[in-house]
Amino acid sequence: MWKLRVALLVLIILWNVWNAYAAGNPEGEAQFLKKLMVGYNNKIRPVKVETTVTQVTVFLNIAHVEKVDEEEQTALVHGHLWASWTDEYLMWDRKNTNISKVSIPSLKIWQPALALYNSARGNTWHLYMNGLPATVYSNGKVWSSGTFSFFVTCQFDFTNWPFDQQSCPIVIADWVYGLAQVNLSDPYNMAEYAKPTIRMSYDPIDNKKKRHVGGWEVLDSWKKHCYWGPQGCKEGQPEGEPDWYWSLLEFGITLKRHLPYYQLTIVCPMTLTWLLFLLTFWIDNCNMAVALIMLNLILQATYGWNLIRQMPPGIQLYSLTGFLTVFQFALVVYTNFLEERLPKDYVINFGFDITEIPKKLGVEKWFKPKGFSFDPQEILSPEEYIPKEIVNAPLEDGSPFEGIALVQSESETEYLINLPSNSEPESSHEKIEHLRVEDARPTTVIPEEQEERKLSVQFHHIKRFCFFIAVFIYICAFALVILF
Repeated sequence: MWKLRVALLVLIILWNVWNAYAAGNPEGEAQFLKKLMVGYNNKIRPVKVETTVTQVTVFLNIAHVEKVDEEEQTALVHGHLWASWTDEYLMWDRKNTNISKVSIPSLKIWQPALALYNSARGNTWHLYMNGLPATVYSNGKVWSSGTFSFFVTCQFDFTNWPFDQQSCPIVIADWVYGLAQVNLSDPYNMAEYAKPTIRMSYDPIDNKKKRHVGGWEVLDSWKKHCYWGPQGCKEGQPEGEPDWYWSLLEFGITLKRHLPYYQLTIVCPMTLTWLLFLLTFWIDNCNMAVALIMLNLILQATYGWNLIRQMPPGIQLYSLTGFLTVFQFALVVYTNFLEERLPKDYVINFGFDITEIPKKLGVEKWFKPKGFSFDPQEILSPEEYIPKEIVNAPLEDGSPFEGIALVQSESETEYLINLPSNSEPESSHEKIEHLRVEDARPTTVIPEEQEERKLSVQFHHIKRFCFFIAVFIYICAFALVILF
């Protein structure tokens, strides 16, 4: 009797050893896979009852944002995709085989027909998870993964530029099966995978999270689940026939513009051009005003190309400054042309006296004829550094000293100083008989106060009014940019 017991114990030990060997033997697993895949059809949905809905769970990991095209409003996003579902034809009893999971090439098993609905390219419409073998567990749970490069369409809003935030969705759905067959469901008890994970750096030593790419900062991600049907995309369970709806997942990332040198490269040059533009209204000399306007246009053209490339379509402030500068150039040139061509007594009839408006508003001091000048002859004018008592001052005996004469021609003012010669000294009582000018134009003595032309005064007031209108326009533009 004891011999029989010993024989049974030996057989049990040998059976366990054989099972352990078969479980760890590659040839045994290959034979098991071959047996498991007999009669399997990867084109048929893996359910034994047609009314069973296949629940597919999809996960995303964002690895890199390569390019954000503001003009086309698209983004190129790279990452990894995982999908999980239950295959009822790939189940086995673990106790009989001692095999808990197997790896099967993804192309040999059924996969959901996932498609990228907001793809900006036709060749990235279908999503195939064939990069790595799929892992199949004994209970029929399938895990398949792959890498992706999604070129998706976005809808940008540049209202708050350059402090704007943009969103780019990634819309995925099954384009073959409706809700009655496949449902892209949310994961259960896996809150960390409720939205796409963002991991753009895999440095095991430096565990800092990388978030800045291509002038943008990846702030966050999101995930939405809805059902697309006749009434649009509804988040709740739809009412009606399931065949009328499709399960849809919307992943997405939120981007924030990153311009660390915005003040230096954009604000400073733009402020300089604004100041030059406003300063020109206070310059009465036409040649100097035209020179400043041309300098302003050159500066705008120099930094404008880089600015236009950074700013979105429909730029406001830069276009506004360029338009006003061109208008200013036309105003200065045309008013100077009219002053030279129109008669001296000509006055523009506005229906009211434009020169009286500042007096009524109490801002007459801002409309004084004297403006800024860069002419050295005007900056160091003899009227300022020669005392008035020296010009034509009387001598001790009461006779006038005519060694300095102030004369004016049609286009310029000259001071003629009669200096005595060393060889032939002249008496200080002799008068200057002739004052010769090289262009032989008649000269007259300038009176102490010469009245300006009425037309020049009108043009002067028009320029000052344009200055205040431009300041008001800039204030409104800044308010619109900051508030809205």
